Amino acid sequence: MTVYQWKNYNQYKSEANQVRDYYDSVHRCHELALQELSAEPCEAALDIACGHGESTKILETYAHSIVGVDSSDDLIDIAIAQNEHPRTQYYCSTFEDFEAAEGSFDLVSAAWYWNHVHTEEGLISAAKKIKSLLRPGGFVSFVVPGDAFTSRRIQDIAREDFQWNQAWTHEQPEATEGVFAYDDTWIRTKIWQPFFLLRTFSPWFDLSTWDVKATLVREGRLPNLRSEPPFEILYGKVR
Repeated sequence: MTVYQWKNYNQYKSEANQVRDYYDSVHRCHELALQELSAEPCEAALDIACGHGESTKILETYAHSIVGVDSSDDLIDIAIAQNEHPRTQYYCSTFEDFEAAEGSFDLVSAAWYWNHVHTEEGLISAAKKIKSLLRPGGFVSFVVPGDAFTSRRIQDIAREDFQWNQAWTHEQPEATEGVFAYDDTWIRTKIWQPFFLLRTFSPWFDLSTWDVKATLVREGRLPNLRSEPPFEILYGKVR
């Protein structure tokens, strides 16, 4: 698996107000889904594709100890440098190579991970591994691109408002493939249809979708989006 060096990703997410508002809205919906999953903090959580630790910090309310993993050593260096939680640890690793004992975690979170898994076999393998890492009764929460993510409207908004470039090259019923870039580095990605993911993961997880649209409207977030929200939250319990 390719290891991406996203040296400008932290800067990209923090400098532009509209980008900051977008990611704040993603984190808010993710957090609300976590609140619904469990009223009390669990013992241990894993954050897959943790980046520079923003998504991992959300888990501090919901787990006593946390492990964050990401394939980018640049982002992991930032996460470690910014870490203020005494029971959070970060590791540079792909999820494929990450090692932990079965039943190590009560909660597994993954934000923007599944669009870097390029085959259905890879989806199934990762889902099985997540299930094996969870204790009975454990939870999952995934942030994934939504149906609107590859639309022409979102491409225009991303380019004009976020300085974020996309090029979609292969469209299939279950996914759209292409590349995107925050700077001059193009990254291959595969945007799986959320409903396809729900069906694919159903043998291992009992998943629901958070009502992202209602949350954005109710809380007055992203008033200038002019589109369907380009992300979904899939969350639920292990079977």
